[in-house]
Amino acid sequence: VFALCRQQIDYTESALQPDGYFMSHDEIRCAGWEPDQIKTFESTGQLLAYNVQTCYQIIRQAAGQKPVYIWSDMFDPYHNARDGYYLVNNTLAGSWEGLAKDISVMKWGGGEHARDGLVFFAERGHTQLIAAYYDGNVGEDYRMWNAAIEGVDSIDGVMYTTWQNDFSALEAFASCWWNRP
Repeated sequence: VFALCRQQIDYTESALQPDGYFMSHDEIRCAGWEPDQIKTFESTGQLLAYNVQTCYQIIRQAAGQKPVYIWSDMFDPYHNARDGYYLVNNTLAGSWEGLAKDISVMKWGGGEHARDGLVFFAERGHTQLIAAYYDGNVGEDYRMWNAAIEGVDSIDGVMYTTWQNDFSALEAFASCWWNRP
């Protein structure tokens, strides 16, 4: 798998020369069941930490110091990096140990634990971007995130995130975030 990852990063770097890389370790629903994995890693969280760390090193070798981004959920103990997550063997706790400090975290998963996750990544030294909206109410989403980020200094920006390919609320979203009522 890592040889294929290395090949794809090398091809991407050669053909596209991107400004940065966005790793896709996100919503992993089943993991940690292979006998070799069970023998090698104490937990699925440790396995995921190893995987993301190895992928990050491959990017660094091919692309130097270009920015690297990752979704938050699999590394957030207030989201999916915990016990009892879908069909994951044992726990995803500790997965965050594989995140280099210079990986920017795309924080998603609002609600009652939004602030807890933001503070967690800030305390670990990560810059963060908020992946907001998700086809809901722009104003309510803005108010929730605005309250959650208060006093968290590691927020670098926000991303309009749609699952339905619906950009009809983009202007209202931009008005909320950049005109900040």
